[in-house]
Amino acid sequence: MSNGRVTLNSAQAQQELTPELRNDIYSALLCGTGIRNIESTLNQELQQSGWLDKLRGYMVQQLRDGEVTSVDELMSKVMEKLRGNDADANGTTNGVNGVNGHADTEEVDLKIPDKVLKDGSKVVRQELQRVCEVRSLDEK
Repeated sequence: MSNGRVTLNSAQAQQELTPELRNDIYSALLCGTGIRNIESTLNQELQQSGWLDKLRGYMVQQLRDGEVTSVDELMSKVMEKLRGNDADANGTTNGVNGVNGHADTEEVDLKIPDKVLKDGSKVVRQELQRVCEVRSLDEK
């Protein structure tokens, strides 16, 4: 790593990164504004899409309903929901549960919106281009 940039050849760029190279890239992103820019963009996009509010509501409802009693259980339930491994993955829904008119938490879709994924990927690519230099195999 020289001048805050990570240099790798085209073959390395196409393969799985070695731990050393991955750490060099992380360090370069952390030394500049890369990580902050990525976090800021993702946070802004998630907020604008309403996803953070939806996540917060889902978590609060899980706690209120007694579905979970610890932070570890809550995180596990949220991760299941994000991966699509929850009870409603088969497409069945239970309708409104009658409590304050809120839909059953099983109906909540926590899928990250496509726009967030697209814009997040774009900023990650931009930040990587700032800190990485890819050279052809015959360049020294």
